[in-house]
Parts: sequence; structure tokens; C-alpha cells
Amino acid sequence: MSVENFRSFPATGTGLEPPTIAIVGGGASGLITAAQLLRHRAPVRIVLVEERPRLGRGVAYDTTCDAHLLNVPAAGMSAYPDDPGHFIHWARTRRPEAHAGSFLPRRLYGEYLEWCLDHEIEEPRRRTTFTAVRGRVAAVVPGPDGVRLELADGGTLRADTVVLALGNSAGPKPLAAEPGSAVRDAWQAGALEHLPPGRPVALVGTGLTAVDVIVALDDAGFDGPIHAVSRRGLLPRPHQPVPPAVALLIASTAGEPTAATSGLTDERNEAWPRTARALVAALRAEVDRAAARGRDWRTVVDGLRPHTQALWASLPEPERARLHRHALRYWEVHRHRMAPEIAERLDALRRAGRLEITTGRVVSITARPGGGAGLTIRPRRRGAAGPVRASSPDVVIEAGAVIRCTGPTERLASVGDPLLDGLFRQGDARPGPLGLGLDVDGDGRLRDRGGRPSDSLWALGPLRRGALLETTSIPEIREQAAALARVLPGAALAAQTGSILEEAL
Repeated sequence: MSVENFRSFPATGTGLEPPTIAIVGGGASGLITAAQLLRHRAPVRIVLVEERPRLGRGVAYDTTCDAHLLNVPAAGMSAYPDDPGHFIHWARTRRPEAHAGSFLPRRLYGEYLEWCLDHEIEEPRRRTTFTAVRGRVAAVVPGPDGVRLELADGGTLRADTVVLALGNSAGPKPLAAEPGSAVRDAWQAGALEHLPPGRPVALVGTGLTAVDVIVALDDAGFDGPIHAVSRRGLLPRPHQPVPPAVALLIASTAGEPTAATSGLTDERNEAWPRTARALVAALRAEVDRAAARGRDWRTVVDGLRPHTQALWASLPEPERARLHRHALRYWEVHRHRMAPEIAERLDALRRAGRLEITTGRVVSITARPGGGAGLTIRPRRRGAAGPVRASSPDVVIEAGAVIRCTGPTERLASVGDPLLDGLFRQGDARPGPLGLGLDVDGDGRLRDRGGRPSDSLWALGPLRRGALLETTSIPEIREQAAALARVLPGAALAAQTGSILEEAL
């Protein structure tokens, strides 16, 4: 769906139209929210604002590389929590060989999300008006007559309620990827073009973003060495191949308690660990018990998924900070895994000596006069891959290009985004716990500077990471979108009624 195909949205309302719900962001979070609202057939109108030319892509699904696979089996990727087979049934119409355990191309999932929205829009019994606007929202300003959305091009929209569905796009602008540039950003268009042939490429980061870059480089025929550097040198762990029947069972029982985590998830919360150290120890004990029963550690991690948010919330904030600082990266590489096919590909590159993982801290990146850059790394005390110079503990990698693969920014108060900065400055939002994401209540309403939940501003997805921790994957996002679809029409009507009464008085 091309955003340009839609008519422009009026800047002001008369109070006679249906209440308006504006969604800021047209990636996965925003599109699933719009589709869920349309499915409810509420008498509202939706305006979705997105700066990219296509909806449903965002950062994750905008790739054109078919080697970029979903990190979750197809059975877990439905846009609708009450219909777990929705995505796989659609995928089979495009790829008959697809099954519930397939790790399909992310590009295909972007097409699926677009199809979901088209399908809901074409529903003949729909009572909901949908409009998409191409643009970037620079400011969101609540007032007595509703919420004003100011666009970067000078346009203005009005809504009764606003949903911030920024996904992982909230953050600093990517570094430029000009031809010959030594330092680039993985998410910048053209980041992997014009690389010096045969010269090493250094990646800062070893998470899923770095995995994407490694696969894309290999797919494009890059023949030079690849160095990936991070403080802990941890790559995401691989999924095991998932038989279709098992994948369907996992999808159909998502959110239900499992025996694999009985020692961590007492229903009354009485047995839950109250410190970061105790939680890590309990998790390790569960893994040991699973191994004694012949089960893989993945069963424990996956069994914890329905309880992770509650476990996180149950910890005192100092313990959450300790867990985030010392252990979260280890959890993430086990929780957010890569497809088996991708893991095999990386293993082959490492065996061939073309991929090297270095553990250490990046001290400096220095441009070289003849092109490229020197990446200076201070290894961890446990050692690092590669030679260490006798006169210094540092390691220097000479690279034709350095690509930043450090993932999304979690602390939004420091990224310099005009929309977020304006909300913080106005006092209509504040950073979430530990400074992560935005502070929200249990329904996703933004909390203002004084901690009061908003009547008109909501957020979902990665913006809730401080409160929920686990809030970046489709299973969490679709549940949040479904919950918002149930309450937003009533909230928008109440906001519109309040505006009309305010004008009358």
C-alpha cells in the first residue's frame, strides 16, 4: 500500500464527525493497531501518519534481501492473537511449501501486514474511516479542543486521541552512507554499497542487526574479512528447527503457564525472586532441571515468555537496574534468537576464517588518509580474538569501512527527536523506569511529568520497554494492539465530547 494513494486529512474537525484516532507510525506496531481497530468496526475514523512510502515495513520489514529471515517461526507471527494460524495460511498462498515451523523472509512479512490492512479496509460492513498521510510528525500538542499534530512540512492534523507507534525508529538519525565513507549506519540506505573490495569490514555490535549485515554482505558476494566487535562478544543463539506440529502447539498455547518454569512463576507471585541475583540463579536452576529431564534450555526461555513482564515488574527498581546492567544482554541472546539457517551460515563463515568475533570496548575510530578507518578496541580481561600489541593492551583493526550495528536507542530523552523532546518539554510525557522508553500506565497511556495518565496520548510496542521489558516482538505488540482497539474508540468519543462541551462553555 502506497501512502501517496490516500487523500489528505483535514486539519480541523467540526465536532460532528466521528471521533478521530491518530496513529503516529506506520510500521508493524502502527499497522497492526490500525487493522485491529478496523476489525472492531467502531464508528471512528483513523488517520495513520508515516514518513515511509509503504506501510507495514518500518525498520524491520523494509529489507529487500530474502536472506533476512524472521527470527520467529511462522506460527508465531499472526497479526491477530485470536487467530494464530492467520499468517501461515496467508503465507501458503505465496509460498505453498511454507509451514508453521518455517522461518520466512522478513520482506514477505511486510507484504502480509500490508495485506491485512487492505483486507480490513475492503470489509463491506466496516464503519471505520481510514486515511493514511505521508509525513513526519514533529510535535504532538494536547489541548482543550483535542490533540494537534504538527508535521515537519508545516501541515497540521487534529485528533481526539493519539497512539505513538514509533517502533524502533525513535532515535538518532543514521550515520550517512556516502560513497567511500569510513563510518556508516546499518540502517542507512546504501550502507553496504561501495565497500573497498577485499578489505576488512568492522561491525560495531554483535546482535541481530549485526547478523543482518553479515548475511547481507555474504549474500552480495563480499569477499573480505568481517570483524564484529561488542563488549561481551555475544551472538544471538540459534533456534532449533521447529516441526510444524510443535510450532502450531507453541502458538496456540502462547500465554499459558508451562511446567518448564514452575519454579519461577508461582501464580500468587509469592515464590518469585525479588533480586536480580536470585532471579538469575533461579533461571539457571530451571535450565539444569530441564536438562535433567532431557529438555533443551530453549523450553525454559520460551516458557518464561508469558511471565517475563510480570517478573520484571515484581523487582524493585534498583534490582531491575542491576539486572539490566549485568545480565540483560545474556538473556537477550537466548530470548531473541536467529533462524537455524542463519546460524549455520554464520558458523560456515567463522570456520572459513571470514568472520571473527572480538570481545572488547571500542575506544576510538580514526579515519585513515588513504581511506578506511582504524578501529581501536580495548579487550575485556578475559581476552579477545586477534593479536594484542606488546606495547599496549589495545587491539587495532584496520578496516575499509566501519558499520554501526548497535541497535535501537533505549533512552529516548537523549536522542534529539523533535517529537519526543517536545513531549518531554511540555510535560506531557516522561521517561520510563530506568530511563527506558516512555512511562505508561497498565493500559499504555502516557504519564505526564507528574505521573498522571493522559486521557488522549497512548503508546505501544518498544516505547513501553521500561515498564514491560519484553515489548518488541509481534506476539507482545499484537496483544497490546488488540487491547487498544477495545478501549480507544470509547476514549476518543469521551475526548471528543469533552472538547465539544469545552467549546460550548
